[in-house]
Amino acid sequence: MWVTRLTKEKEMVSHMRLQYYQHKYCLVCLTGSLGCRWHRYKQSTRDSRKRDLFGFALLLITFLFALFLLYYIILMKNDFTTLNWFFFTKTKKWLPIYTIFLAVVCVVFVYLLILVCLSLCHLLVGHQLYIHNVHAVFIILFLAFCVAMVIAINEMWSEEWAIVWLSVKIFGPYLQVGAVSVMTLMSWLIARKWFMLSSTCRQFFWLLLYLAVMAGLYIAPLFINSPCVVLISELPPKPKLLAHRGASAIAPENTLVSFQIANEYNVMGFETDVRISLDGVPFILHDSTFLRTTNIEKVFPSLKDEDASNFNMSQIKQLNAGLWFMEDDPMSTVSEVSEERGVIYRNQSVPTLTELVEFVGATNKTLMFDIRKPPSDHPYEYSVTKRIVEYIQRARISPDKIWWLVGVGEEAPANFTPVAQRYYYPSDELLSNNVSVLNVMFNALSSDNIQEYRSNNISVNIYLVNERWLYSLYWCMGVSSITTDNCQSLSAVNTPIFHLSPRNYLILWITTDILSALLVITAFIVQRILWSGSEYSPERIAINSANVNDNGTNKMSRSSHRQSRRQMKEKLILKDIAADMFDEDSEPPEDDYGIESNYTVQSTDGREMARSFHGTSRYPSTVSGQETVNSFQRTSRYQSSGDGQEIPQTFQRISGYQSSADEQERMQSFQRTSSYQSSTDDQERPRSFQRTSSYQSSADEQEMPRSIPLSSEYQSRIKADMEISNQVV
Repeated sequence: MWVTRLTKEKEMVSHMRLQYYQHKYCLVCLTGSLGCRWHRYKQSTRDSRKRDLFGFALLLITFLFALFLLYYIILMKNDFTTLNWFFFTKTKKWLPIYTIFLAVVCVVFVYLLILVCLSLCHLLVGHQLYIHNVHAVFIILFLAFCVAMVIAINEMWSEEWAIVWLSVKIFGPYLQVGAVSVMTLMSWLIARKWFMLSSTCRQFFWLLLYLAVMAGLYIAPLFINSPCVVLISELPPKPKLLAHRGASAIAPENTLVSFQIANEYNVMGFETDVRISLDGVPFILHDSTFLRTTNIEKVFPSLKDEDASNFNMSQIKQLNAGLWFMEDDPMSTVSEVSEERGVIYRNQSVPTLTELVEFVGATNKTLMFDIRKPPSDHPYEYSVTKRIVEYIQRARISPDKIWWLVGVGEEAPANFTPVAQRYYYPSDELLSNNVSVLNVMFNALSSDNIQEYRSNNISVNIYLVNERWLYSLYWCMGVSSITTDNCQSLSAVNTPIFHLSPRNYLILWITTDILSALLVITAFIVQRILWSGSEYSPERIAINSANVNDNGTNKMSRSSHRQSRRQMKEKLILKDIAADMFDEDSEPPEDDYGIESNYTVQSTDGREMARSFHGTSRYPSTVSGQETVNSFQRTSRYQSSGDGQEIPQTFQRISGYQSSADEQERMQSFQRTSSYQSSTDDQERPRSFQRTSSYQSSADEQEMPRSIPLSSEYQSRIKADMEISNQVV
């Protein structure tokens, strides 16, 4: 029986706060989702343990890591085709690797975001921060996953890290506003937890740290040099566009139809790749094989992995260069292609250099290309450049429209326009070699380098720029042209996005900082007012005195927590038993919505206490047959039953619980407490019971006071209640 050991064993008085639970389903879902504590007796409002705080710190680190990784993956969309192409060279199959990575990182981020929100809600409502072991395992796994992703990216695409710094240049003002807003919203919770710190040194340390973080965020715009914070009248000219392999985002790359569609968007020129066939004819192709961009697996299945330069032109013209685009949808744009245009795409062949040069000359555009070297045993291994120049000279095109990529110190043949590439070179060195155009990747030049070239009339072309924000950034930085796959979208950008005038940015900065400072100060003032109202409450004094020993340290051990949890279960069971026996038809009060605060009795009048107890308690007292009442103790809704020489029949749970006792002696009593409970045996009683909040009963060294005198009227009422309870049993 659930009350037998309460009377047979001597237990210490528990000073843990009694948690009187009512049904509040939001809190149940909160504690259940984070810590799998779906039962109300498992919920706890005591302070979080050290391992809980460590788990929360690990969760925050993993969440911030995942946030950074998600931010980086989103930025990588600018060059996601390079990622997909890299995995194609390894697997020989085109897969949307970037989309897969983005989906995985999004799932991880959303999961961690939910855990962080649940944890913050626990702290906000005052619940113990408990993260279930399953969540802890996933957090560790996701942290390892994020670290592995960063290491892999650093090994394979270390140049891509530059895009993070570029994004700060344009998004910096808005990132600062977002960071200030988040820290301002967190100030309410931070202030609440700060006032709960018992040590002045800790309060000083955490307040200093918080103020340092906020001050750093407030003055961050002083160190953000965004080129897009400029007057609209001072903006450089809009960069011109070079279509990378044609309009490769909406058409099959390196086909004539792709270059024709790009021409519709008023591009300055085209960028492509040139290879030479086995019979000495230059043709347009990027990859070293035809596997990705043609149907060679159906036409020449045994030669699908053969180098493209080992085919003669008659064989190359048998391949379809547009069908793969409609089937694989590498850019996720096939759904926007009309049926008429789709038919054209499905009937494209690999173009020769002559066909492309004639089209470029007819449209008066610029052509820039990379020369892909043939294999070592190719018949035109050492004469590929000469053959390409010959074919260009045969076509009808102005030589200056051909941008010929050279190294510093090299000369462009046949009066072609020399274009330096890959690296930064001093302006004097470029001008001394008659080079007026530089073609570099987006991570090669700083804003100062671009301004240097601009002041010396050296044109800068940046590749590869596919996103509007990056295009807007280079517009504000003053580059002359960019190479892009998305000529259809960038041509529609009329003004740089995220552009701010200096005056508007100053207003945004000052307004954000002032509002944030006011809200933070308000949060601390309100929390101070709320805290001062509960800092010296009797129940808080009782809890602190119970949980802190003479040396000022916490003395609650793991075993005491387990004991308190067991006692809480027993108290809730007792509450349910009494409710089933005597209040089956009663309805809960209308304001019964959740976990209530501890109730503290303020009166010291024993008679008034007894009346209040008789009117509100759901548990009748137990009396003996030979004497009226041995003892009656009332402490904030708590009742203990005294013993005598013979105990009458006690409560029996009709739903299936019944106490076991021998025939000579019945169980003596059970005690129902809200936060304090004392146990007795047959040999001795506890010497004293202290209620720190406002009640204290002192006993002499020999024995405990055993009774409180009751009026005759109240004794008769007790007898009447016992007769009714016996009839019910």
